[in-house]
Amino acid sequence: MNNPGTRYALANPVLWGAFFAYLLISGLTLAHHEMWGDEIHSWNIAKASGSFFELISNTRYEGHPPLWYVVLWSISKFTHDPGYVQVVHLFIACLVIFLVLFYSPFPFLWKMLIPFGYFFLFEYSIISRNYSMAVLFTFLACLVIQKKFRGKRLLFSLLFFLLSNTHLMGLLLAAGLLFYYLLIEFEQKKKPASVLIPLFTGIIILLPSAWFIYPPPDSSLNTDYWIERWNMQQLSSVAQAPLRAFVSLPAWWQYHCWDTQFLLEAQPDVKILKWLNPFLSLLVLIMAFAILRKNKKSLLFFLFALFLFFIVSVFLPFTNARHAGFIFISILAALWFYCAENKPNRNQHLFVIAVLGMQIIAGLFMVVKDMRLPFSNASQVKTLLKKIPSGEKIVTDYWCLNNLAAFTGKAWYCTDLQREASFLLWNSEMAAMLQRKNRYSDGINAFLKKEPAEKVYMLSIHPPERLNRLDDRLTALFEVKLQDKKDDAMEKGGNLYLYEISSKKIHQP
Repeated sequence: MNNPGTRYALANPVLWGAFFAYLLISGLTLAHHEMWGDEIHSWNIAKASGSFFELISNTRYEGHPPLWYVVLWSISKFTHDPGYVQVVHLFIACLVIFLVLFYSPFPFLWKMLIPFGYFFLFEYSIISRNYSMAVLFTFLACLVIQKKFRGKRLLFSLLFFLLSNTHLMGLLLAAGLLFYYLLIEFEQKKKPASVLIPLFTGIIILLPSAWFIYPPPDSSLNTDYWIERWNMQQLSSVAQAPLRAFVSLPAWWQYHCWDTQFLLEAQPDVKILKWLNPFLSLLVLIMAFAILRKNKKSLLFFLFALFLFFIVSVFLPFTNARHAGFIFISILAALWFYCAENKPNRNQHLFVIAVLGMQIIAGLFMVVKDMRLPFSNASQVKTLLKKIPSGEKIVTDYWCLNNLAAFTGKAWYCTDLQREASFLLWNSEMAAMLQRKNRYSDGINAFLKKEPAEKVYMLSIHPPERLNRLDDRLTALFEVKLQDKKDDAMEKGGNLYLYEISSKKIHQP
């Protein structure tokens, strides 16, 4: 599948310089990045699954297809150090950039700018989750679709299957790529029947992913969960998604700036933004449509992918940058198809450069932030454990269990579950736990009945005021003292608190 353009790119020292600059910046950032809850959660499930079939059973509650978990499970067979997950993920991210630099049909300046934008430099490279794999298979599929070679349909089907099994967003992108593939088939053969076989094949390939994503009846995140929480505000989130995708600069004045967008965060204080933001969101979409209008297939692909994202996000609140970022990935895929057949004009070039320029500002900002500040304090559990006197009893709560299990490699007693566990499942047990009003005090009482002791030490991600709101009976029954804390994490749920908890009856005369 090589061609003169690719050979020229591979021989270009400037592109190689950009690749190694990306590798250096992302590598340094990753060395400073502390893994947070979602990264750790997936790792714990994979590590604790004894067999492949047990892994598949555990991941049914995740709302994600299993491919990323299979990768994590494979890593866990060689090591229980979560740092290796970051190394593998960075390798995947570097493959994405290698494709962009050396195999994409983008203009030279676009190639030089894309790697250093927010999503490629931070969100889909530094944070080790299943998004980067989806981007990799998307760009590989874009490359394959444009080529003619024996076995093309088989290779596309394989990439189509892999992409659809990365994430729900990957499934939607896969559906969009199938739509584009069918447009090409119809364009070349001019017969409606020519698309039937690849259409039915594509639907069959998508079915396993759809089955994995759809929650089982006993999931705490089943359809009833989302229906009960649906409100009109989600429509506003849908309308804001293009701003998060194209203008991804975080709210730099906030300490917890990750996963924010500066225009949206400023809206409560700058009233005009309430009306201006929807207009800007619509404007960037109109501009995106305008640069693709000369190539109907590329435009239809982007419209179809955007339609799928918006339809799904009406029911599932995709309010995070990592989700909205797939709108940006879909426009890049559309531009890939466009540039393979057309040369961008001056206005198209300027619009893309402007968007990429804003992406670079956002990417470099988050890189500097992540290097300077702890993204999460999850890895500090070992430091707090050393503060506990030898031989004392230790418990944890539901959300902090992930941190302990990941960085100590063992199971711990969870007050909310009233048993030892080494990973969390979003099943009916979780749903029941969240409805308990006194899950801390009940859990500690149950623990002390099994393990008689004068006091216990508890690790939690909740500060004292939050702990009191979750269980107001805890301080009535126990003396709760904050012994230590790590509370400077950039990610809002990434702090740690160490409590000494003793029965008040012990201190009575």
